[in-house]
Amino acid sequence: MLGLLLCASAAALAVASRRFGYQYDVAEMPVAALVAGLVAAGLVYCLALPPLIRASSGADQQRLLMIVIVVAGLAARLVLLASEPVLEDDYQRYLWDGAVAAVGGNPYAVAPQAARELGPNTALGRLAVESGPVGRRINHPELKTIYPPVAQGAFALAHLIAPWSLTAWRALLIVCDLATLALILALLRQIGQSPLWSALYWWNPLVIKELFNSAHMDAVVLPLVLLALLLAARSRQIASGAGLAFAVGAKIWPILLLPLILRPLAGKPRRLAAALAIFVALALLLALPVVLGGFDDNSGLVAYAQRWQTSSALFPALEGAGTMLLETLGLVSVSAALAARIAVAMALGGLACALSVRPIAGTDDLLGRASLLVAALVLLSPAQFPWYAVWFAPFLAFRPWGGFLILTATAPLYYLSFYFIAAGEPALFKHYVVWIIWIPVWTALLVEALGRRLRTSVA
Repeated sequence: MLGLLLCASAAALAVASRRFGYQYDVAEMPVAALVAGLVAAGLVYCLALPPLIRASSGADQQRLLMIVIVVAGLAARLVLLASEPVLEDDYQRYLWDGAVAAVGGNPYAVAPQAARELGPNTALGRLAVESGPVGRRINHPELKTIYPPVAQGAFALAHLIAPWSLTAWRALLIVCDLATLALILALLRQIGQSPLWSALYWWNPLVIKELFNSAHMDAVVLPLVLLALLLAARSRQIASGAGLAFAVGAKIWPILLLPLILRPLAGKPRRLAAALAIFVALALLLALPVVLGGFDDNSGLVAYAQRWQTSSALFPALEGAGTMLLETLGLVSVSAALAARIAVAMALGGLACALSVRPIAGTDDLLGRASLLVAALVLLSPAQFPWYAVWFAPFLAFRPWGGFLILTATAPLYYLSFYFIAAGEPALFKHYVVWIIWIPVWTALLVEALGRRLRTSVA
């Protein structure tokens, strides 16, 4: 029944997505109805699925149940292949970057707007003309791309399959997501857990919406992260470090996992040096196009690092506290926003190192520590788009924490920002709705942590 409901909700989203095309103004779009549907799907998921998995984990017919899980999850993804991306247009940048990379260009060198201004007598100018509506709909066209080189390779592959095709890109995402599922199952087998827990990822409505309706590229990084963790769990740290370098080449945040992955080599200096050298060499090689593109005022990476912030309740509070502290210290010339970002980065780096101090006691311990690190990243990030919550989604199979299950239901409230902006009341979202998103998540995580501490004390 849950599988049928999942497919029905995906079909409803596909039908409703027609009302979110470029021919409509945001004020004409049924944003509130969309959010209500996504929240309802998230509530059904987080309230019904975990108890059902617990009740079924000892069943003899697990193979049949896994067939149901895989088929229903795949069907929900396939239903969205032809849907209109709802309130998201990042995929336009993917299609443009893929075209530039496919013809041998460097997406970090020229912004889309600058490419259009080059004129049809240049290769990029002709590509801008050929791109049609894709080139005209890229967000922040004055900025060069922010997406790392491995992601660029995926964009280029989609372009080679079918130029300027969202369907080709989505098909590639499905392949990546199937790889993610396979790696989750392998890790569950490694720790002796029921494969049914993979449903917490494969049937996650937020994952399905953000990766297959919105077509976000985060599906590319997840299998690379899980592959690095699986290789590390099998004591193949050098190969794991190489895999992690490619994960960092798809999205920068997996670099936080490096201390955990290399921890077993602490007493083996030669192997540690070899693993670290391979990681650094691959990372530098992948970073070469970014460096060659330059870090000027039009760099998307620089702009993102300096000012991207959305849907966060915690970070603006940290920024406000930083402003008061800096004023008290007489450092009014120091940017509080930059100071808060540096503080968050240092906190995450410190947590990564702290989690790597003790020896790792098996695969489950490794996954538990990685889960804590990725959870902290999602919770502390200045930009908290709903597709960033997908970074933790694979770890729900190993650590089904209630706070992140609840986030599946509350993260879609982000889309109300479009509703309030269209109504001329953006402050209502910024000052109130963001707290509705995050207070239940933090509360549930705190209650769970206190409960675990109490049970440990009693034991």
